[in-house]
Amino acid sequence: MYLFCNSSGPKYARGASHFNPNSVLFKPENYWNIFNSDVGILITASVLAYFSYMYSATTVFFYYGGPYLVVNFFLVTITFLQHTDAKVPHYNDDSWDFMRGALSTVDRDYGWIFNVCLHHINDTHVAHHVFSQMPHYHAVEATKHLKKKLGKHYHYDNTNFLVSLYKTYKHCQFVEEAGSILFFRNTSAPAIKST
Repeated sequence: MYLFCNSSGPKYARGASHFNPNSVLFKPENYWNIFNSDVGILITASVLAYFSYMYSATTVFFYYGGPYLVVNFFLVTITFLQHTDAKVPHYNDDSWDFMRGALSTVDRDYGWIFNVCLHHINDTHVAHHVFSQMPHYHAVEATKHLKKKLGKHYHYDNTNFLVSLYKTYKHCQFVEEAGSILFFRNTSAPAIKST
């Protein structure tokens, strides 16, 4: 629903499709990028439909659909955990700036298997936000320097992946609406105090 009608996106763009090159979500110069992306999606869907016809939908699901769901589960879950934490502030328009927004994320370390398989996307995310044009192979080095420079303002968590997911999902149900610096809350937990 997010891609088709921007259901959880900003209010000014509700109903806007990520597949429409003329959408308010995109600048006019992005028209052909969106158009080409749509063509790529249609070609991929056509190839999958062809293989489903030739070999069976079950076979296509086994070789493509299942792995696709697993990869996207981790992609969405890790992205959720990088941007959602009770201690990470959110900002209203009057207090937001690029650096505050870039630092409103969490580096999470789930162990060496995640680091190897995911190329450190989970534990170098703050560096990715601060230096978005930096080649990813420098992210580990940049993160070491950011930790030193940011001190207590660097957000890091090495809690087990499933425990992190449970705690974050349970506590971070909505963002406060009053004030200029906001935090995630749930209906039964007290507010997190800013430090």
